[in-house]
Amino acid sequence: MECKVGASGKKIPPNMGLRNGIWHLRMRVPSRYKSVESKSELHRSLYTGDFEEAITRRGVIKTQVLAELNAKLAGKDPSPANHFEAIAQLATSRNFTYRTANELQTAGPAAIMERVLNLFGNKDTAQSEAATALLGGIERPKLTITEVAEKMHQWYPENVKNKAAKAKKTWKAQWTRPASKVVNLLGYDPVFHEISRSEAVSLRDALKDRVIDEDMLGKSAQKELRLLNTLWERFHNHLGVDDRVMPPSPFYNLGKGFGALDDEDSRKLEVPTEIIRDKIVAPGALDFMNDELRDITLVLAETGARQSEITDLPPHSIFLDDPIPHCWVRKETGEWAREIKNKPSKRKIPLVGVALEAFQRNPDGFPRYRYKGTYSAAANKVLHEKKILPEDITIGGLRHTFETRMEDAGYQNDVRAGMMGHSVKKARGREVYGNEMPLEKKLAILHNVMFNPSTR
Repeated sequence: MECKVGASGKKIPPNMGLRNGIWHLRMRVPSRYKSVESKSELHRSLYTGDFEEAITRRGVIKTQVLAELNAKLAGKDPSPANHFEAIAQLATSRNFTYRTANELQTAGPAAIMERVLNLFGNKDTAQSEAATALLGGIERPKLTITEVAEKMHQWYPENVKNKAAKAKKTWKAQWTRPASKVVNLLGYDPVFHEISRSEAVSLRDALKDRVIDEDMLGKSAQKELRLLNTLWERFHNHLGVDDRVMPPSPFYNLGKGFGALDDEDSRKLEVPTEIIRDKIVAPGALDFMNDELRDITLVLAETGARQSEITDLPPHSIFLDDPIPHCWVRKETGEWAREIKNKPSKRKIPLVGVALEAFQRNPDGFPRYRYKGTYSAAANKVLHEKKILPEDITIGGLRHTFETRMEDAGYQNDVRAGMMGHSVKKARGREVYGNEMPLEKKLAILHNVMFNPSTR
């Protein structure tokens, strides 16, 4: 449809019309709503005769109309939870927080009258979905904590849109994992919004027992409690609850002091240089491993990169034919979608020594371990079985050894930070100016600390 031209010479969008001096929205009803709306086109007042103001209001009114249609559609859904979510979102589209009838009664006459006036202004009937939304016509569904955790990716699709399959699984697990701990430690699956402070404290005490028994780290227990607190906030945010009236989280601040329960240094132990030299990068030393497991290990030993930075590299981020062979750690989208830890992690890593040889054998990367997260367990298992690594040292220690090698070679903290994908700003304690460290300088550093081929 072409835009009409009004008397003022301005083009009138095809979904707007002027009636008795007031602009109206004309909206075609999408086919998915045919079961709940017989009209093919809906008209809604934009409550103004000013064209520019009407253009501004058009999007808001359209959002309200879609919320109404969604609420009608959800009303036919056998799931009370889905109906409630649609009704709550309809209330949000009218700039109100959903409150049940009992909650509105507690809020007082003024709060109720404000909502009634909104219904009158929009010519909503007492039987409309809007009236249900604004006057608390349905009770809150009794979703358990497990159900809430499992719905997070549906409620926040933008948080998983560009993640690889493994990263999506990890994102979902940050909610389902602590929720399962609540169920396991309390012995039942509680209704989420009815969890009391005393129940949350019982969970905290059960976690504390696990830390004391050395079944988990204090910092891990602290993280789980922090995630449960965030889950509470996100659940209510999804329902459109105003932060100012959000029920207080029963998990708030319960993780305080858990870190002090860890009496050992949390820093991973380094892999001794002599072990790397004699038992890892020496020719044939890792022949007991499968080819990809061996070559990932060699890359990590030589570059100090994070495990996922190497295992998850897509083929197009490996540049073996450039003047300086390198790999590029960066956020990926599309078929190879993946995220990186943080902004400083984005960097190019020159390939030298055993790392270059490993990539020459694997020019397309490591599909056996890409996005699966299984490298660490596989490497640690076999390296411990073969007595290559002591029991208290893991493959993650290669990264810490890499930093020590640079420190021993005289490189300053900020240079080491840049090589490892850490924040140079934090290392220097001030703002950083100028360009990223050039590839040539990185290459010189790696040549200086690489394992000498004569000792491999």
